[in-house]
Amino acid sequence: MRTNVNRDLLLAAISFGGTLLLVMIGLLNFTVFLRQLRAARDQIDMSLRQLDLAQKQPEIQLIQRAIAETNEHVRLLVERPYLRPYFYDGRPWSPDDRASQDEVKAMAELILNNFASALMHSAAFPQYPVGSIDQMMRFHLRNSPALREFLFEYFDRFPITGMSLLCLKGDGGDAIEADLERLIAAAEQDPAEQERRRQLLGLFRRAGPGAALEFTRYNLDKARGQTPKGISG
Repeated sequence: MRTNVNRDLLLAAISFGGTLLLVMIGLLNFTVFLRQLRAARDQIDMSLRQLDLAQKQPEIQLIQRAIAETNEHVRLLVERPYLRPYFYDGRPWSPDDRASQDEVKAMAELILNNFASALMHSAAFPQYPVGSIDQMMRFHLRNSPALREFLFEYFDRFPITGMSLLCLKGDGGDAIEADLERLIAAAEQDPAEQERRRQLLGLFRRAGPGAALEFTRYNLDKARGQTPKGISG
């Protein structure tokens, strides 16, 4: 009888131990599964972040380009600090200055070319953040007689962006119309250019100075032979 009881207790203990072992193995497997699940989730999160970064990379590159383009002249001003007042402090050039007229013109040309490039990129790529750097353009155009003089003298060199640059000069609608009238009169020896400027005046009267950045997109579409967008007629 005792032998049977001992055998039953042993079988019960073995059964309990086996069940406990199975539970422990199950818990261990579940813990491993949770770790694998967390690792997989972290890997998915990392992949999503990398994908998001890859999608934003072109936009980031455009932002970096915008900053680089509109600040390229700063390096030259560090090397030639005597040129700075002509582009920051509203100083006009005079023959007695240390800087030569050619130096001031060359710097004005560089700055305006960079501004024109930024405007062209904005027209071609909606992600290009010209709206965040237009204030910089306004500042220099308002505080640099050299930039304004170069823009007026060589307005035909900026067929796509010249109207936007003229508006960013920011003197108000009447003043911009007067600028365009002056530009029309200055082109009397070139009938085709004079007519182009008359068309710009008509376009400006329809759109107003608030469309400063839209003029570049409009002119770019027109140059491409596409139906111009962005300015209501």
